[in-house]
Formats: sequence, structure tokens, C-alpha cells
Amino acid sequence: MDYKKRLEEAFSKTKNLDFTIDIPLFPLKVVIPKEIKKHIFQLCTDALNHYGYVSSSELAAKCTPVHLMIQSHLKSNLNIDSCITIGDLYWDDYIYCEMTGDSIKKELENPKVHETIKAHVWLTLLDGTILDCTAQAHLDLLQDRGVHPAHECIMLVEPNKSEDAKSGYHRPFLLGTDFLTKTGMVRVGYL
Repeated sequence: MDYKKRLEEAFSKTKNLDFTIDIPLFPLKVVIPKEIKKHIFQLCTDALNHYGYVSSSELAAKCTPVHLMIQSHLKSNLNIDSCITIGDLYWDDYIYCEMTGDSIKKELENPKVHETIKAHVWLTLLDGTILDCTAQAHLDLLQDRGVHPAHECIMLVEPNKSEDAKSGYHRPFLLGTDFLTKTGMVRVGYL
């Protein structure tokens, strides 16, 4: 299965939970040109540094606030829409923030507001490109790879990139911010 098919499934799961999807993601738009992606990368670098996320040690475990901030800057500075995407990252020997239908249901039925939930958050651009500024930071810590500058943590993954369990891939489960607010990860006034 590829990322686009997983996005369609995440869209269906989100709708089945009666959650609102803030940005109309489907149908996916035409591919974003490389020149625009360079601007996106630079904006992410500048914003991360401006807000004090200068290295992987500051970015690790901060996926929700980082991507909400980046989403806001993409819209206000470049007029680029993006969709908050909630899921996990899968490798053949490890799953980061593993999510399942049961774990989503359990979290919604009994949110643990003062604890972090097992979910990873990133952005999906309207052509299906993944924008993730925190996954590499987590891996830096997890695999003891050392501390790296924030710009080295930014991932822009093409929507048609084939999935490889050895190098890992993103698995979206839900779209939009409703899950984040209903589980207490984010206060409504923060959005």
C-alpha cells in the first residue's frame, strides 16, 4: 500500500468518527513544484530557529506544537494549505507511536489529558507530500545518533515515494485537529 491509499483510509476513519477535516485534501492537487518546496524547507528552517527549535534535542517529542506552528506559517507566509495528519511511523523492527483503531477508540473514551498520547503528528501538503520536522529528531535520540541542527530534521517526502519497511514510512490514521482537541492534546484556543 502507498501513502496516498493510506491517506484515503485515514480520511474514511476520520469521517467515520464524525471529525471535521479542516482542509479539503481530496482529490489531491497537482504536484507542488520543487522551487516551492525549497521555499517551504526554508520557511520551516527559519520558523524552527525563530521559536527556539534549533536542534533535534529541542524538536524530539514536540510534534504537535511544532506542526501546528509550521501549518500556521505555511498559510500566512506562503499561502500554502496543509493538513494535520495523525498516525505512526513504521519500520520492520520498530513502530514509533503505534496507533490502531482500538487505541484511538480507547483514547477518545478515556482521554488522559495530562499524559502524552501514542500518536505522531505531521503535515500533509495538498499534493500528498509529507512534511515532518520531528521524526528524525526522535530517531536521533532513540538511536543515539547525536544532536543535529533543526534543518537536518526536516523531511519532505514525495507522495509517490515507494514505502520501504527497512528505511521506514509514515502511516496516517486520522486527519485534522479534532482528535487533538478531543483528547486534550491541544486546547481549542491554541488552534
